[in-house]
Amino acid sequence: ASSASLALCKSCDKPLKNGVERKRARCSECPLDVNEELFEALRAWRYDRAKIADVPAFVIFTDATLEAIAALRPKNNQELLTISGIGARKLEDYGVEVLAIVALNGVS
Repeated sequence: ASSASLALCKSCDKPLKNGVERKRARCSECPLDVNEELFEALRAWRYDRAKIADVPAFVIFTDATLEAIAALRPKNNQELLTISGIGARKLEDYGVEVLAIVALNGVS
């Protein structure tokens, strides 16, 4: 692949090696600055949503997507859509709830 098509770490510009790194937009050496309280609130919400929908939790959002939300602390739909793993459908299904959780738990 040409260097233009490689996904690069947002912190150090190294090429990203796998799907988890690409979803986080960070290499494994550059951890996200994750708000742990927010991450745990999102995980609890995801668990409840998955139980209600009778699907595995990762179907709602993967841990990597929740980490990205907890790191980026999006304030609106446009910021949510910049996160890998969130598209129009997931925004429509969960956006209001996720933004509410971020607003309640995202202040450090």
